[in-house]
Amino acid sequence: MKRVLPFIVFLLLSYSLTGQDFFNAQPVGGKQQLNYFINQELIYPEAMYNNHIEGTVSFHVTIDEKGHPSEIRDILSPHPSALLEAIRIFKLIEWAPATLRSVPTIDTRLFEVEFNINKYNRLCKQRGYNIIVNPYEPVDTSGKIFWYRSLDAVPYPVFLEKKQNLANFIAFNLKYPEAAIKQNVTGVVKLSFVVETNGKISNLTIVNSVGAGCNEEAIRVLRLLKWMPGIHDQHAVRTRTSFTVNFNLDREKNGLFNPVVKSSYGG
Repeated sequence: MKRVLPFIVFLLLSYSLTGQDFFNAQPVGGKQQLNYFINQELIYPEAMYNNHIEGTVSFHVTIDEKGHPSEIRDILSPHPSALLEAIRIFKLIEWAPATLRSVPTIDTRLFEVEFNINKYNRLCKQRGYNIIVNPYEPVDTSGKIFWYRSLDAVPYPVFLEKKQNLANFIAFNLKYPEAAIKQNVTGVVKLSFVVETNGKISNLTIVNSVGAGCNEEAIRVLRLLKWMPGIHDQHAVRTRTSFTVNFNLDREKNGLFNPVVKSSYGG
């Protein structure tokens, strides 16, 4: 699958500190995961698109000691609807706070989103949609993230074929990395993420890591899944959940390794 070249420019600003004692606040999962999410979530405002309005939304934001963003300021935007879209996406992002000598501290970031019609058209062609349809209505608009076990109905992957399930989906789509086979690498990759109210995933992080390409393969397959969001009080809600892939190698009688992959999801 071709990689979508993110057209989200994400610049990092920090206080002037020397040495390696200070580490910036970071989006949960890192910049690469953030850019992928934004590229999947971004919808070009219709009024801008129809009138060929382009430009960049930028603003500074303070991230406090608990990773909570506040004090959005120094706003620049080519159109009011562009600002609304940039802030809508920004509010879905979780943050790890900055640290000074291992102690959480306040940091300031510059967040920018570029609205470019040609780039957006290419993005829509690659991802396969230019609008996002909620798979369940009504939707909770509070922004609260619910834990998996506190729901009336938990999020679950949706498959086109009725007989398909997670086990055979993974068996068909996941490839045991060649490097992992050659190095006899086994283990469990665990990914934590949020299923958004529109069924897309955000804030993807690696909780348990396995090398030799296993992390990347688990993430690739997770991104192939389509999700029904969690339900609480008859509303679709944001839900924190996890996805695990167990990479195992069974030695056959002829001495060759037989890749065995098992997966699961849940709280």
